[in-house]
Amino acid sequence: MTGKAVNRVVLVLTVLSTVFSGVVLRAAQRPNIVWIFSDDHAYQAIGAYGGHLADENLTPNLDTIAREGMLFERAYVGNSICAPSRATLLTGKHSHKNGKFTNGGPFDHDQQQFQKILRQHGYQTAMIGKIHLSGAMQGFDYWEVLPGQGRYINPQFITEKGRNEYEGHSTDIITDRALNWLKNGADTSSPFMLMVHYKAPHRNWQPAERIAEKFRQRTFPEPDNLFDDYSGRGTAAHKQDMSIEKTMTMRNDLKVVPGSKRAEYLEKHQPEGRNLIRWKYQAYMQDYLGCIAGVDENVGRILNYLKESGLEKNTVVMYSSDQGFYLGEHGWFDKRFMYEESFRTPLLARWPGVIKPGQRNRDLVQNIDFAETFLDIAGAPIPDDMQGRSIVPLLKGDRPDNWRNSLYYHYYEYPAVHSVRRHEGVFNGRYKLIRFYGMDVPGGEEWELFDVKNDPSEMQSIYHDPEMAGTIQILKAELDRLRKLYEVPENGGLDIVRKRKSGGGSAGKDKLNFSFPKGIVPSASSPYLVGRAIELTAKFNYANKDGVMVAQGGASHGYALWIKDGCPQWSIARDDKVSTVSANKKLAPGKQILMVTQTKTGSVTIKSNGNDLATGKVPGAFIEQPLDSLSVGMDSGSQVTSYGRAKAYPDELEPVVIRLTK
Repeated sequence: MTGKAVNRVVLVLTVLSTVFSGVVLRAAQRPNIVWIFSDDHAYQAIGAYGGHLADENLTPNLDTIAREGMLFERAYVGNSICAPSRATLLTGKHSHKNGKFTNGGPFDHDQQQFQKILRQHGYQTAMIGKIHLSGAMQGFDYWEVLPGQGRYINPQFITEKGRNEYEGHSTDIITDRALNWLKNGADTSSPFMLMVHYKAPHRNWQPAERIAEKFRQRTFPEPDNLFDDYSGRGTAAHKQDMSIEKTMTMRNDLKVVPGSKRAEYLEKHQPEGRNLIRWKYQAYMQDYLGCIAGVDENVGRILNYLKESGLEKNTVVMYSSDQGFYLGEHGWFDKRFMYEESFRTPLLARWPGVIKPGQRNRDLVQNIDFAETFLDIAGAPIPDDMQGRSIVPLLKGDRPDNWRNSLYYHYYEYPAVHSVRRHEGVFNGRYKLIRFYGMDVPGGEEWELFDVKNDPSEMQSIYHDPEMAGTIQILKAELDRLRKLYEVPENGGLDIVRKRKSGGGSAGKDKLNFSFPKGIVPSASSPYLVGRAIELTAKFNYANKDGVMVAQGGASHGYALWIKDGCPQWSIARDDKVSTVSANKKLAPGKQILMVTQTKTGSVTIKSNGNDLATGKVPGAFIEQPLDSLSVGMDSGSQVTSYGRAKAYPDELEPVVIRLTK
C-alpha cells in the first residue's frame, strides 16, 4: 500500500472514530429523568406558588426545585380525577382516547404508552408507588405499585413476582424502594426514567406520626371563601357533596375517635355552625399539610441522593400531581370541577444547564403534554396520535409561535361519590366557559362563564351578562374547534361511558338487584356501591372448607364475605382501613343460606339459615366505588383483607344474590 493510500485509510478511520465517538457521547449524555408524582397535591400547598398558605414553610425542597428550575403557573389537567389523569400521563391522550373516563373500570395496558417507546430507545424504566390503574404494568424494566388506592401504613406492593409488604409509612417506603432501585437496580451508566408516585396526600390524609404530632399544634389561615354560599354559580355547585361542613366525616376523615385529643376537644367545647366548620378545617389542614410535609421531606431525600451520587448534573427532575385539590376554597375538599383549584395542578422542573434558574412560565400546558415531553427529552420519536405537545421548548425558554391558546376539559364521573355533575369546558387563559350537561333542567344543560383575571376565586358566573355575548360566542366556537381537534365523540362521549358501563358500575346507578354465578364479573357489570346499603345472600353446601365467597374491590375500598375456621367473616375496606365483623360460631355442615346485611350507617348482621350468627359495626356506606370488579368464589383482584389460608372457596356455590338500597 502506498503512503497516500495509508494516509487515506488513516483519515477515514479517524473520521469514523470521531463520528462513532460523537454518537456514543451523545447517547451517554442523554439525560436521566426522575418524575415525582403525588396524589391530590394542591398547587396552593406549595410555598413557591404563593396563596394563603405561602408563609407556612411547608415545602422547602419543592421550593428548591422551583428556585433552581422552572415553575409552571398555568399547568392544568384534562379530567380532574385520579385514574383518568394517570392514564393520560402514560398515553398522552385525553380520556375519550385512552378509554379511562372514570376511576372505576379497566385500563387497556396493551395500548401505546410513552415508557414502551423509551425502552425501545435505550432507556431503563421504573415505576414505584401509586398508579391506580388495575392490571399488570407494561413497558417498565421494574415496577412495584400499590394495589388500588394503597395503604398509608404498612403498604403492600404488587410486582411481577407477587406481593410485598413493608412496615412504615407509604411516603417513606415509596422513597426507600425508589432509592433502592437507583442504587441496586439501575445501570446509571445508561439513561433511565424513574417514576416515583406517592399516595399522599390522598384522602383520608394520614401523615407519618413524627410529622402528625407537630402539625396538630399548628393553626393555618383560612381561605377567604371558606363560607361560600354558591350564589354566583349554578346547580352543580349547589348540589355537590364535597363540603367540609356536610361531607367530611368525623371518624374516618378527621380521626375523631374515643380518647383522642380531638374527641376530647369536641366534647368539652361543642362547637356549632361556623365554629364547627372552622374546627374541621383546621383538623383537615393539620392532616393534609402534614402529608405534604412528608412528601417534601422525601423529595429532599431523592434530591440529596442525586447530588451525592453525581447524577444530579445529568438528571431532569420534574414534580407534579394528578390534579389539584380544594383546601377549603368554596367550603370544599376533593377535586373534579373545572374550577381553578382542581383544574390546575403543580408542575416544577429542574434541568441543570438547560433551564435557567428561577423561571416562572405562564404558557398553557396540560397533562396530555407529559408523555411527549419525556420522549422529547430522551430524543425518542413522538407518535402522531398523541394529543399533547412537548414542553421542552418552554423549558429552554423558547415559546413556539404556534403554542396553544386554549385548553379542553371534560369530567365524566357522575353519578358517583361527591355528586359532581358531568361537564366540559374551554379555558383561554382569562375566560373559562363550562357546560354542565345531562342535567335535570330545561334543555338538559347549564353554562357558566368566569373572568379569571377579575374574579380569580370564580365566585360569580357572568354567563348571563349581556356584555359577554360576544365573548361567549368566541368561546363556544373555540370549544367546538377543540372537540374536533381532539376528536371528542358526539354527546361529549357520554354514550361511550354508558355503553361501557351498562348494567352496573357508575352508570348503572338505578340497578339494585343482582345475581352472579361463580366466577369473575366484568367491572362494567359490578354493583355500584357508593352510598348504598347491601344485602348479600350465598347458598351452598358446607363441607368444612374455608374460603372467599364473594369479594368486590380491594384493600382501599371493597368488601368480602369469607369463611375462616368455619366462621363467616364480613370485611369492609374503606379508605385503606379494614373492619371485620366475625361470627364466633361455626357453620354446621350441610345446606347453608348465608345472609349478610349492612345498612348505610354501617350496622352489620350475619345470619345462617335465618339464625343470627353475628352483629357488628363498620364505618358506613362506601364513599368511593371500588376499583376492582366483583368476583364470586374468590378474590381475583387486590385482596380486600388478609385471608391467610382462606383463599378461593373450593366447592360449588349457587348464584349469589346482591340487593342494594339507595
